[in-house]
Amino acid sequence: MTKYEELLKLYYKKQNITEELEKRLANPCAYKTELEIFPISKEKRVMDQKFNLFYLPIGDILLLEEKIYRQSAEIQRVSINLPMIARVSCVREIMVNEIIKTNGIEGVRTTKKDVYESMDSKKKTRLSGIINKYNQIIENNIERIDSPEEIKDLYEYIFSQDILENPENRLDGKLFRKGRIHISNGLKTVHIGDTSEEMIISHITDLVKFMNKSDIQSLVKASIAHYYLEYIHPFYDGNGRFGRLLFSMYLARKTDVFTALSLSYAIFSDKDGYSKLFLDVSNPRNCGEVTFFVKGMLEFILKGQESIIEMLNQNIVKLEFAFQYIKDCSLTEIESEILSIYVQGYIFAERSHMKDSEILEYLPIKSKLTLKKHLDSLVDKNYLQQISKRPSQHSLSEFLKGEFE
Repeated sequence: MTKYEELLKLYYKKQNITEELEKRLANPCAYKTELEIFPISKEKRVMDQKFNLFYLPIGDILLLEEKIYRQSAEIQRVSINLPMIARVSCVREIMVNEIIKTNGIEGVRTTKKDVYESMDSKKKTRLSGIINKYNQIIENNIERIDSPEEIKDLYEYIFSQDILENPENRLDGKLFRKGRIHISNGLKTVHIGDTSEEMIISHITDLVKFMNKSDIQSLVKASIAHYYLEYIHPFYDGNGRFGRLLFSMYLARKTDVFTALSLSYAIFSDKDGYSKLFLDVSNPRNCGEVTFFVKGMLEFILKGQESIIEMLNQNIVKLEFAFQYIKDCSLTEIESEILSIYVQGYIFAERSHMKDSEILEYLPIKSKLTLKKHLDSLVDKNYLQQISKRPSQHSLSEFLKGEFE
């Protein structure tokens, strides 16, 4: 069986890519979009060439789609059986990791402490916007996008306290940027965004129409849309983070929240491979084919899922051990229940400290004084430690953490 390869590779093998392109476009399975690109060569847009993105559903892609949906079902089967605190802690933790990694792909350093402090803060921080939008993914409160104006509004909501604090990054056109932008890898220009706001608005309008089509497989559509947004580059900064958030929003609707929140985590470990996917589509000799971009993005989704499944399986084993450990301790029923809450948080989020007021939400008792009596007892037995008095917070003791390592 002949291997299906990029047109660029066939060119290097001295094959006639014009002939091959005609065959691919004539294939009845070929999906031809109305998304136009000008290819990029020698650090410039080739304005006398224009291609419509197209895709062929090769066997590798069909298999990847099947695996992704199968693994999503497995993730949902396993996660739905988690105790409530474990599940909440787990989802929060992978959301935190996703924010850290999506920033890290762009060279923006963010720590877990930064994200958790922003989540707990009553004031707006530079991370508030993106945290709120990822929280909407968790809550399955995901809005449909129907216009370029909604793209612009969503971007400003996410980055108003962050990127847009810098006057150089503020949108100076009717909706988007009106200045030109070149993306460099430090040595040379690797991408050139749309060269005028008129072009940006026209292409974003086409993108929104494409995003709402129903005649193409969901994951394929999401992948192509991701490429095209980055090709347009409608903002001065934050295009990558914004695009990956949109991708995650779509994944949450079509698969599950764990899959949606593991995309950037997977990409981060192969940032060069991720960048190459974009560069290859923009190469003039690939003639606008996005088949291999789609394949690469599906592989990243699958890789993220595999990391989630491995994490869930490992932590479930730890949790079963911890629950048996608590059962073997000489504790009252309510003390066992309290300790199990801290244990779930520690195993699934490595963040076992909780405000005393939060603990009450998960217990049959409602009296702060009664809770304090039980917490003091667990501290005396060296199972918990108090780490803050105002507000009062406890966490697992260092001794107990060591038992569950």
